Amino acid sequence: MVEQALSVPGSASLAGLCIGIAVVAAAGVPAARWYAGVRGDEPSPTRRAATLRTGVAVAVWLSLTGALAGSGALANFESFPPPVMPVVLASFVLTFVLAFSRFGERLARDLPLSLLVGYQGFRVVVEIMLHRASEEGVIGQHMTWSGLNFDVVTGLTGLGLGLWLWRREQGQPQPRALLWVWNLLGLGLLATIVGISILSMPGPLRQFGGPPNVWIADFPFVWLPTIMVTAALFGHLLVFRRLLGPMKKAS
Repeated sequence: MVEQALSVPGSASLAGLCIGIAVVAAAGVPAARWYAGVRGDEPSPTRRAATLRTGVAVAVWLSLTGALAGSGALANFESFPPPVMPVVLASFVLTFVLAFSRFGERLARDLPLSLLVGYQGFRVVVEIMLHRASEEGVIGQHMTWSGLNFDVVTGLTGLGLGLWLWRREQGQPQPRALLWVWNLLGLGLLATIVGISILSMPGPLRQFGGPPNVWIADFPFVWLPTIMVTAALFGHLLVFRRLLGPMKKAS
């Protein structure tokens, strides 16, 4: 019999932190599209239209996932897979599609490499949120930096590497080997915590004790996998596109 779990929404401050991170991460997508257009000398009308479309699409995704979680439609963990899993899977599929579309090509080609790397520093704040959630008994300690989640390393090294790339003299070649190692490490750490999260959900796959991972089916915490994790994944995929593209000088 599949274990039944009650949602543990956490404190108002925890929810507020989650909303803040998600909104900033989501707003960064149209901002990045606009900035890439500026750097790529895109005509102003085209840039404005693309930025507007991007902003509307992001707002729709935020609203859709938030509404599904807020309605309680994702909170049933008696069935397998739980209804939150198709939503998370759809988020990942959409992320890959966007990263390898013309939209992703524009960002990977025209955004500064220092920005593509350094923006992953937002994961430090996500890890602070996870630590707070563990202290409140919402998730198990194994999902934080006190347990098996070392994703904070990606955030900290991303900040440092991004700053170093930004301060390098113009015209210097990309440190491609270093970027490959860092990007693969960050993607691996991201995949690790995603796997741990899945194995912490109620159901036949559960391998970890402590509070079950059910909070991602609640509003606003559904935005952890559907916005924050996908934002990190999207960034890694863009760096891969940049590294696999034509050789460019550091920027």
